[in-house]
Amino acid sequence: MTDPQAGATHAPPLATSGGEGELTGSTSTGVDARLSVLLCYLGWWLSALVFLVIEQEHRVVRFHAAQSMIVFGGLSLLIFLLSAASVGMLFVSPAAFQAARMVVYLVWLGAVVLWLVVMLKTFRGESWQMPFAGEVAAKIASR
Repeated sequence: MTDPQAGATHAPPLATSGGEGELTGSTSTGVDARLSVLLCYLGWWLSALVFLVIEQEHRVVRFHAAQSMIVFGGLSLLIFLLSAASVGMLFVSPAAFQAARMVVYLVWLGAVVLWLVVMLKTFRGESWQMPFAGEVAAKIASR
């Protein structure tokens, strides 16, 4: 199902201990599924990696952990690479450095806005599949 406001799709139903695609029930970690998903996004890719490793049963939690790792890991890498490129631009010209830093700031701002949106959706109990990352995350979660 497509979400016209965000241009993304809702996460596909995944078999869980709490029902089809629901953020309910207990996880293998003993933490509530909804809280586990929220924690997957809270620490960007680092907390997602932790939940992907320790959560073995609840596929919705694994899906969101994988999705967070892909999206926010990718954004972290992009911010790092753009920051390194901006330092290189310092040797070209001050104007090029400032333009490159502005790009880094805009990417960072976009990542923070995305993070806040995902955190809000998760807090409300909504399951959200991001384009590309959600498809890959669904494959990872089903392992």
